[in-house]
Order: sequence, then C-alpha cells, then structure tokens
Amino acid sequence: MRTLQLLGALLALAGLLLGYVLLSPVDSDSSEAAAGASGLGIMFMVLPMLGWSALMLVPSSIALFSEEVRARAYFRGHFWLNLWKLNLMISAAYIGLVLYVAYLWLKLSD
Repeated sequence: MRTLQLLGALLALAGLLLGYVLLSPVDSDSSEAAAGASGLGIMFMVLPMLGWSALMLVPSSIALFSEEVRARAYFRGHFWLNLWKLNLMISAAYIGLVLYVAYLWLKLSD
C-alpha cells in the first residue's frame, strides 16, 4: 500500500512537471510542428502517467480510510499520513475531472 501511494504521488508530480516542460515553450510565435509535437507529448507521455497515477491512488486512498488497513500496511508516522492526505487531494482532483468530463459529454451529446 505504501508503494502504491508513493509511486502514485511521484507519477502525478512527474506528469505535471513534464506537462509544464512540454507546454512552456509553446506560444503564439511557435510553429505548428512544435505545437503538434507538444500535443503528442501530452497525449502519449503525460496523460498515461496521470492515468496510471489515478489508477494507483484512488482505490488505495479510499482503502486507507480503514484503520485496520492502515495498521496492516504499516501506514504510520507523519510522513505517511501527510502523503495520504496529499494523495486524497490528488484523488479528489482526478474524480472531479472525470465527473466534469462526463458532465460535458452528457451536456454536449443532447
């Protein structure tokens, strides 16, 4: 459980940093090829990283609400509990994003 939480947080952080690095040089003066390459980088590198992070974080963060699971996974101490709180916020952002996309999809399909 600790491995999932730590790896999920690292993947989320790495995905956000990579997304920033890919999109920071793109502006109105950039060529279409550079913008397209950034889009491909986002699609094939950043989104899979964030997707895997979501698959790791959401179920394991929900499972850690149980005190028995936290005790069995040795999830004690300030570092692990703070990491869990951070991952709960990241998981809430993932769930909110999925709900927003589902809302848009339903709204635009009418």
